[in-house]
Amino acid sequence: MEISTFEAIITGQEFLNELQEGIWVADEHGSIVFANPSLARLLGYDNTKVLVGKAWREMFPSTEAARLGKSKPQGDMRIVSDSVILGCNNQVIPASVAVVRKTVNSTTWYLGSVIPTSKPSRPSDLMDSTSRQVMDYAVDGICAIEKGRIIYVNHRFEELTGYTVKQLSCMNPEKLVAPRNRRTITQVITQPQTVLLPIHHEVRIITKDGHKLDCELRIVPTETNTHTVLLCFLRDISQLRRAQRAQTDFIATVSHELRTPLAAIKEAMSLLSETTTGVLEDRQCRYLAIAREEINRLNRMITNLIEASRMESGKVTLRLEPVNLEEVLSKSLESLSLFINKKNLKVNKQLPAKLPLVLADRDRLLQVFNNLLDNAIKYTPTDSSISISARVINPDAPVLSENNVLPGTGYIQVNISDTGPGIPAEFLDRIFGKFERVDPHGPGIGLGLAIVQSIIQMHHGKVWAHSTLGEETSFSFILPLKESHE
Repeated sequence: MEISTFEAIITGQEFLNELQEGIWVADEHGSIVFANPSLARLLGYDNTKVLVGKAWREMFPSTEAARLGKSKPQGDMRIVSDSVILGCNNQVIPASVAVVRKTVNSTTWYLGSVIPTSKPSRPSDLMDSTSRQVMDYAVDGICAIEKGRIIYVNHRFEELTGYTVKQLSCMNPEKLVAPRNRRTITQVITQPQTVLLPIHHEVRIITKDGHKLDCELRIVPTETNTHTVLLCFLRDISQLRRAQRAQTDFIATVSHELRTPLAAIKEAMSLLSETTTGVLEDRQCRYLAIAREEINRLNRMITNLIEASRMESGKVTLRLEPVNLEEVLSKSLESLSLFINKKNLKVNKQLPAKLPLVLADRDRLLQVFNNLLDNAIKYTPTDSSISISARVINPDAPVLSENNVLPGTGYIQVNISDTGPGIPAEFLDRIFGKFERVDPHGPGIGLGLAIVQSIIQMHHGKVWAHSTLGEETSFSFILPLKESHE
């Protein structure tokens, strides 16, 4: 229908009032000057008076107003077939919307039409007014991504990023994250159908003014009639990370300060042992041996504290080279042979005849074996056994789809199992955290497994645990093969 003047539209009110589709006309300021009864009925109002004088953009959620309000050439029509409009009490109504902008005698007018649709296609269509308000004012930033485009953001998401709704609706979502996280996020956004379960990432967000925020990102897939929409929940953890860094620095400083007097005490104990041989009674010799053992234990704790602090601060670099796993394993078993023999443990090794080389830092890998084997020895009863196995992983194994794993790369898996009391299921997800211990009164300070996880992750690997209470605990990790990098 060709519209030449606003007067022509008004004089045709009788015709517009009979139309089944909702019609509205707004002036150059965006205020509605006319609405037909069909629009009022569609929105749940008794008459059209409540609409006249209202800004037409207020009839739509902020993201929809941004989509409809993008500048178009004079006289062009913007049609959004999968939109929504807000009715009485902010009820969300799925609709097809068209807006045309026309200038007559130097005055701009807007004509809009709304046709309700029967089937919603976006998560925002499914929200009632209560859930919509909950999302709009949630403490976490929330956005919805459909077909690679941001279709909804709440107020907190705007605050975190510094961008407005309109700016975000025109942006590629992956541009919000730092380059180091971009590849992973891009893969999720471009292939949402592959996201079967909620996934969790720790990412760095780049705000509009260039600041970087450490954030937790949780992505939840939501199925519509035809495709997948991603709901993203963003939480600022910058303050938490700053506190953790301060804690790490404090621990590192204290640990270094303790090392000097501890070294002096250790040396004094060694001299005392050498100069009192044959002089002390058996009981006094036992006390001296206990003191030496406790000093060594304290020294290991301090070493672990310093090591964990260095890893967390990013001061550890790997010296990657082709490494024979069996050689490193043998060296670790040799260093722990005293403790193995003391408990009369049997070590069962199940290794392939020709185990492929891995690309790893030899010293760090030795540290991984030492920590895992030390753990197994501690919790395995006397006269029992420890099992160690290794194998090349099938390329289709689910573990190779993990985020940190290198795509298209061969991996080897190592398993170390004990026959100890096992770990309760509720602890399995936490045991790799710093200072986490199943038995709070047990030996150590809960850093060994945290160090193992850090080292394995630095190698683009993964470590996990499986346990059956009263029977066994098995720790497994994967490392990339050397040949995959040639």
